[in-house]
Amino acid sequence: MVLFGITVNTDKAYAKNSIYGRLDIALSSEDTSSGSNTDVKSHASRLGFKGSQTFDNGVAAIYQYELQTDPIDGDPTFKQRNSFVGLQGAFGKVFLGMHDTPTKIAQGNIDLFNDTAGDIKNILWGENRSKKIIQWSSPKVRGFTLNVMGIVEKADEEAFSVSLDWKGKIGGNKSHFAVSFDSEVPQKGYFFDTTRFAATIPLGKPLTLGVIWQESEDTSGKYDDDGYVISLKMKMSKKITLKAMYGESDMVKAGGELTGIGFDYKIAKPLKVYLNYVDKSFNDPSKAAEHIMAGIQYKFSFDLF
Repeated sequence: MVLFGITVNTDKAYAKNSIYGRLDIALSSEDTSSGSNTDVKSHASRLGFKGSQTFDNGVAAIYQYELQTDPIDGDPTFKQRNSFVGLQGAFGKVFLGMHDTPTKIAQGNIDLFNDTAGDIKNILWGENRSKKIIQWSSPKVRGFTLNVMGIVEKADEEAFSVSLDWKGKIGGNKSHFAVSFDSEVPQKGYFFDTTRFAATIPLGKPLTLGVIWQESEDTSGKYDDDGYVISLKMKMSKKITLKAMYGESDMVKAGGELTGIGFDYKIAKPLKVYLNYVDKSFNDPSKAAEHIMAGIQYKFSFDLF
């Protein structure tokens, strides 16, 4: 293990552990049909522990315990996020616990306003962090990874989520393609079958296009709709990024439209400031809202013994 910067061999194993987190706090102005409000909000700030221990046979024990925290309102003080224990080796990775489904992860970095008022969960189903899961992820082969998750949140219900991802380079720039399928995955009291296609495509060095198309249907027949999201991210320099996103769907609420534009300025690798504008509109005007967010995001990580 690593102790005070010195590597020590114990039980013929190598351990690596860390504490990590993210503080994301913004001054937010919200305009709705009932009036305007200005507030200071936390955007999914979090604290976690993660690590691994690799043994002589090449198998590693892996774990993560992550909690969402609200340093502003403290309500709730902590909320569990992705937390699991598992094994990793030549067979890939197997883990049990609570985790984002392969369909949620398939979006990659397309959702440019993730964890804020502009999150795509406002118009699309499938953004699930499921409990009581077991997942196998294959080793990466020529950029391809297969992910299969079984979900047993309900004793009398069996659900699964599966995805096939490809990550590589097109024209020397990072690209990502994914197709995923959910079968009877629980969300908001319903059980959804969802098919999602996602692609992140470089359009030259500074510009990246993201596209999601999906169809979702719940087993009761109440919901049966499709929807899409398109995003564009332009790196003006190493420090400045411009971003825009638009999506449409009747899935969550009828007539759903999501529009976002934003600006990120990276002060250092773990630290950025941002300014976002988000507009959410629906057939029901009382559900519509406009948001302006000016925030600071700081990521931290410290190695433990």
